[in-house]
Amino acid sequence: MSGKHAFGAAAAAAVITAIAALLATFIIVFGDDDAAMSYRSLDYEVTVQPDGDLEITQHVDLRLNEREDDDDNTVPWKQLYQQYRLDPDNLTAITGVSVTDASTGETYAQTDPRTPSGIGDDEWNASYARHWYIADVTGGADDPQPYVPGNDIGEQRVVEIGWNIPVTVEADSMRFDVTMTFEGVTTAYDDVATFQWEPFGPSNQVPIGTVTGTVRLPDGGDGSLSRAWLHFSGTSETSRSNNVLQFTAYDVRAGQHLDLVAMVDVNATDGVVRTASGRAADRIIDDESRQERQWHESQQAAAIRRVVIWAVLAVVGVALIVWGVIASIRSNREADYRGGVEYWRDPPEISPASAARLLSIVQPDAAGDLQTRQMSSSVLSLADKRVIGVRPGPADLYDGSAAGDRSAAISAAQRFPAFSQTGGKLDDTATITLDPAVASGVPAADLSQSEEAALSMLQAASKRCGSATFDLEQMNAAFEDDEDGYELQEAFDTACANEFALLGATRAVGGQALAAGILGVAVALATFLFSGAEQQLTVALVLGCPLLFGSAFVLCSMRRTGLTEEGRRLSGQVVGLKRYLEDFSDFSDRGVADLTLWDRYLVYAAAFGISDTVLKQLAEAYPELCDPSWLDSYATGHVVYWAYRPYWYAHTWSAGAVAPVADIASFSANVGNIGAHLDAGFADIASTFQAAAPGSSGVSGGSFSGGGFGGSAGGSGGGSFGGR
Repeated sequence: MSGKHAFGAAAAAAVITAIAALLATFIIVFGDDDAAMSYRSLDYEVTVQPDGDLEITQHVDLRLNEREDDDDNTVPWKQLYQQYRLDPDNLTAITGVSVTDASTGETYAQTDPRTPSGIGDDEWNASYARHWYIADVTGGADDPQPYVPGNDIGEQRVVEIGWNIPVTVEADSMRFDVTMTFEGVTTAYDDVATFQWEPFGPSNQVPIGTVTGTVRLPDGGDGSLSRAWLHFSGTSETSRSNNVLQFTAYDVRAGQHLDLVAMVDVNATDGVVRTASGRAADRIIDDESRQERQWHESQQAAAIRRVVIWAVLAVVGVALIVWGVIASIRSNREADYRGGVEYWRDPPEISPASAARLLSIVQPDAAGDLQTRQMSSSVLSLADKRVIGVRPGPADLYDGSAAGDRSAAISAAQRFPAFSQTGGKLDDTATITLDPAVASGVPAADLSQSEEAALSMLQAASKRCGSATFDLEQMNAAFEDDEDGYELQEAFDTACANEFALLGATRAVGGQALAAGILGVAVALATFLFSGAEQQLTVALVLGCPLLFGSAFVLCSMRRTGLTEEGRRLSGQVVGLKRYLEDFSDFSDRGVADLTLWDRYLVYAAAFGISDTVLKQLAEAYPELCDPSWLDSYATGHVVYWAYRPYWYAHTWSAGAVAPVADIASFSANVGNIGAHLDAGFADIASTFQAAAPGSSGVSGGSFSGGGFGGSAGGSGGGSFGGR
């Protein structure tokens, strides 16, 4: 495997891996971000009063996405709300409500509850926006009733606290401060006073980015009886400083609950309304410890399962990559030419189109598109065999004259200076002239299958253009938006493929590398999927990306086509000739000028994608190619003539004067490069044809450290959030 090929495969694998990493990151991080409403952050400041009531301040930062009804009409946002469950056993009333727009500092006024349904936007903004309400929605949100604290205290009720916002289609951030007091939350026993506060429960369907809480417990009493536990099944952190509890919960999903269980020495409280006889501290500690232990045991088992799966994926993935790299190297060896031929001076025994294909196998980094090189070299080969003529520039420079006619060449030369002075460029296109007999449909002799297919395309172009002489721009225009051109291109590609297959030069290789690469990609994707399901972005990237890169490298570096014994023999001729042409000027035993051989060299130079290099090498080796007089005397009618002569026509020729011998150093290989002109022209034509184609098991003991655990729900409040 060449260094260039390996680098290209690594670059392609890196691009594939980067795209996969971005997709994985987007899906894992933003996969649930399609919720119409979400809380970016929710920060609680809670003070536990001596009587056990909770004074709560929420700092809410929420996002509202644009939403539509079933008829694709935009439905604006007008009302935000939070619902809480009143229960005589843990929450008897909600009082002290206030709502402030944190962005503007405006404090909303209280109003009667009213749903936005049936109220126009202007009326809503004028009469209802910037107000808050509290309502009893036990009978349903569509029938809000006035809420009076203390009424129906012995029954379970649902209370909604809402605030009306100005009509909003979407908002990336809206911030509000909401305060309230939860009454009747705490129960006092003989030894401790305890409560379980649930700011949001399983019924909440609004995702929350980050939740933080600062809870201040009453001072005094026996500090050893002051304990707290956080119930949250996701990732969380907890800490305590004296009587101040702090917690953080990350990435709260719809349906997750958060409960804070706390107890303090009953002597630290005063006036707790709900009382119960007996001692509760040991029972609470045992119950919470049991829940915490069970949670950690289940998490430990899940963690072991995850680690085992990740380890298996890693081992299997690495093994597949090692196997794949070895198999890929082997497939490259089977495809590379490793024979003893260093240089080959004669044209290969195969057609230019087959030579182009064989070079692409042994040197996959060969310059130029294969299809274009096959077409260009086949057309040049037709010109070398005098079936057609190929000349630089547009067709109107040649007046339909024969390509090999010396007088016609001189006539065309007389028009080159004026054409150049008016801004015309000979390298913009190339002109094709069909032999009269060939243009009339008489079959040409001694052509390969690929050359016959190329000629058929040119004959069809001649009929469409209405002339045996036409340029590539005219040919392109003639086949534009026409499926016939695509069918002709397909026929040429098929002829090239069939012709090459008959050589028996190649065989299928790389099966093991292909299998290893595909299985490796499957393992990498399984790693991404499993880690994504576990919300483990870091593991997905750290483990999945190397596995995907290695597997993609195997697939990009492997070779699917290797050489047979006959293929190695023919590859020696192809690779040897390419080296010879690239180093042509370095040889001292080149022999006398042989225009016919040079023509053939230019044909195969186009097949190899090195036309510019060969033109430069020939010019350096044979100075007469830069002598306009010599070209006019000896080279008229040859492919090599039109490769060099236009440069000197355009720059040194004048009527009635003898052109001087040119300085070789001033020669640019790109000027007069008919191979390059054909490459560009046929690449454009091919595009036109294609366009027309149809953890641990320990417990905290209530020290409020080490994070929360997935304990029981059902605490005071059971909040759920939403918007209308």
